[in-house]
Amino acid sequence: MRRFRLPLIIIAALAWVVVGLIVARGPQPEIIVPAEVITKVGFLNISNTMISAWAAMFILLVGCFLATRTMKLIPTGAQNFVESIIEFLMGQLEDIAGSANARRFFPVIATFFIFILLANWMGLLPFFNAIGKTEDIGVEIFHYIEEHHEDHEPFKEEIAHSSGWLVDNVGIGLVLPNANDAHFEMGADAATPVSAEEALDRYIVFLAETFTDFEAEGGDGHGPAEVTPEMLTAAVAALNADPDAPKLLPASEKHAVPSAALGDDLVVSGIDFPGQKLALIIPLFRSVYSDVNNTIALALISFVMVEFWGLRTLGFSYLGKFFNFSGFIPFFVGILELLSEFIRIVSFAFRLFGNIFAGEVLILMLTFLLPFLIVDIIYGLELFVGFIQAAVFALLTLVFAVMAVEHHDEEHGDHEGEAGHDDMESQGTPGQ
Repeated sequence: MRRFRLPLIIIAALAWVVVGLIVARGPQPEIIVPAEVITKVGFLNISNTMISAWAAMFILLVGCFLATRTMKLIPTGAQNFVESIIEFLMGQLEDIAGSANARRFFPVIATFFIFILLANWMGLLPFFNAIGKTEDIGVEIFHYIEEHHEDHEPFKEEIAHSSGWLVDNVGIGLVLPNANDAHFEMGADAATPVSAEEALDRYIVFLAETFTDFEAEGGDGHGPAEVTPEMLTAAVAALNADPDAPKLLPASEKHAVPSAALGDDLVVSGIDFPGQKLALIIPLFRSVYSDVNNTIALALISFVMVEFWGLRTLGFSYLGKFFNFSGFIPFFVGILELLSEFIRIVSFAFRLFGNIFAGEVLILMLTFLLPFLIVDIIYGLELFVGFIQAAVFALLTLVFAVMAVEHHDEEHGDHEGEAGHDDMESQGTPGQ
């Protein structure tokens, strides 16, 4: 039986992958580095990472309240769990920073660790990057072409690349398994600018290829290299023949866009999607620290607190390690120290961002390529990475805080030693 064990394991693994590809394969992911904006409140953009951060805060606040609302002298249940975490973290801080400094640093360092850990692990929940707000980008693309037509500006860069999924409606939706995706490219670059009229022709052909059985000659899946009048006429006919396909609205507005191939014979003022829509799904929840804005904010808090502790402990003498005018070499070393303080912000921010964002991209790609088997392994790895990144950020902040105040502590210890030595000399030794 042992000789069949390995083949059976391989067969089971392959079967598990096949099942995943059939029932759990996600759509081709669109990797977007900036956090997506869900809504706006005045001038404030509410991004999906901000919503996730608020959710993490809410969980921490409610969890701590529920665990400690009936405090007991002998803790049990949730109170015991919370107190064990606090006791463990306090013990670690005391081992590194000493008892006095541990109590001073604890609120900030413990908050860093617990919040980063919770935010990182929340990013692995299955509804993150799956449930989202759908935006009808099919209409938005036309408006984008229309704006360039009004301004008489050609598309000079490949900034008008749009991709999305075909959905039946807009609002709140799911990134459905095996969802049909579509990509549209203007085909513009600095060397070959594309006019708004040419972009409209390419977009009409793209819609016909995506929503009907029409196939353009010489196309590469993202539209033909050049749109001819015959090709455009056939594409318009295909769209008109299919009742569920997008419909071109005739010219009824002042700034309607004419066709480059057909001129005034085809002037479009808008596009309507009666059936399926080309939508971009913006996830409502995304891992908090996959957004570099959040990691920079956290790094700035760490920087400010370290400098605050240093100044509060040593006073203005703390600045002496940065501005030492006793000689050229001490001055040069002080400037390097000052630069290292600010470089630390970049290091803290991009270390956390790089690890969390890379893990998120890896999970999204593997969900599309090999769901179930490999993703399970990566999830285990990301649980470990989330813990390590929280610990590294908190411990590095603690170490730099200790370095900021230890000079004072050493001097204080030396003064206590000298005072004790003077007291012994003044009292004399027994028998004198």
